[in-house]
Amino acid sequence: MLRSALLTIMLLGLMNATAAMADDKSDCQKGVAFIKAELKKKHPAPVLATLRKALSGAETEVIEQDWSECSDHIKSARTALSR
Repeated sequence: MLRSALLTIMLLGLMNATAAMADDKSDCQKGVAFIKAELKKKHPAPVLATLRKALSGAETEVIEQDWSECSDHIKSARTALSR
């Protein structure tokens, strides 16, 4: 009885983690597309440099599948645009 309860809890935990990872992956891919779109627009040189650096880092993290660090790069791009 205890084993089946533990197994159920573990399976539910894995399902939640998989769903969260899928959301992070989707957010990261949307963020990369967002940065690419912003690079096509006219921005001051320092902003463009920050966007290029953020895009490079985000694309690297997509390859490595490190979604949290990818989100950090996207946040830095959004911060540069808000200045």
